[in-house]
Amino acid sequence: MNEFPLNYKNKYSINITPEGAEPTWAPIGAGISSVDPSFDDETDDTAYYDGEGFSSETVTGIKATLTFTGHRKYGDEAQDYIASLAFEVGAKRETELKWEQPDGRVITGPVTISGIKTTGGDANSKSEFEFTATFNGKPQLTN
Repeated sequence: MNEFPLNYKNKYSINITPEGAEPTWAPIGAGISSVDPSFDDETDDTAYYDGEGFSSETVTGIKATLTFTGHRKYGDEAQDYIASLAFEVGAKRETELKWEQPDGRVITGPVTISGIKTTGGDANSKSEFEFTATFNGKPQLTN
């Protein structure tokens, strides 16, 4: 068995009916060639007298994002839903995202969708597609 799973083993889904009674999960994968997770830490650096002037760092907050890039695939439920948000603001950009990792851990939580790009590129290139999902608060982690 390969010790290092390939990135495609991570599975992502988005709730395309955020106002519904139950989530409708659509896989995010068709046309997606890259996913870039980012965990931006907010920190506090404080030096205390008993530390002889050296500081201690404490992580006080985290902004967790997933940036998806690839090519536009019309007819894909997830991409069509995300593209439909391009001209929306506020709560209309909020939904849920599920990230299933190769080790079986599942990360689920509310997200805000931003940075939507539904087309672009050279005349003889595939249409580009891109968006960022930012977790709102700490997501739920299950094994």
